[in-house]
Amino acid sequence: MILGYNHKESLLHELFYKYGSDKGAPQDTAHPISLMPAHTYADLYYLLFNLSRNSILKVFECGLGTNNLSFKSNMGKAGLPGASLRAWRDYFPNAEIFGADIDSSILFSDERITTLYVDQTVCESIEAMWTKISVEDFDLIIDDGLHTFDAGKTLFESSIGKLRLGGIYVIEDINPTDKQKFYDYFNAQPYQFHMVDLHRPNTWLSDNSVAIIWK
Repeated sequence: MILGYNHKESLLHELFYKYGSDKGAPQDTAHPISLMPAHTYADLYYLLFNLSRNSILKVFECGLGTNNLSFKSNMGKAGLPGASLRAWRDYFPNAEIFGADIDSSILFSDERITTLYVDQTVCESIEAMWTKISVEDFDLIIDDGLHTFDAGKTLFESSIGKLRLGGIYVIEDINPTDKQKFYDYFNAQPYQFHMVDLHRPNTWLSDNSVAIIWK
């Protein structure tokens, strides 16, 4: 499935830009995060949640966007850790937002936001994180972490039990070299699954792909 770029001035686009997340629309105006091409994921999330914003109560995202270059999948020195969590908090007015990252130095707490340490390549670390969160039945779980097949599979297998029936699990930034692995893996799972490629204006498709799993 390919989703064409159809940017609208939606609240979600505005929030991603406001907080410095690269999930939103490309911007011409100066902004630190504009050093990286925007993923245009706001178009997809708008389609998924525009009509259910008020009913989303529990959101979890792995990957806060570290700007520490010693960590893999970092956002670069201009990255703004926690940007997407703050956008989710504002977009889903009734939701508690949870996030996790391997970089302990960027963990924080804010209104309706709680963050914890996790190494998504280690099952025991993920299980320890969920024990601390002590919350079930998430409406939305997002993997914006390490961006490898093995790490995505490990997090999924240790986290899908926390997603409510009817909830949505999203794996962002899938590398083209990993697509077939994800296809083969999820086609063998008892869930509805779609791979979505999102068009980006004036740049390559590259990792602008997500896997969407409905429980």
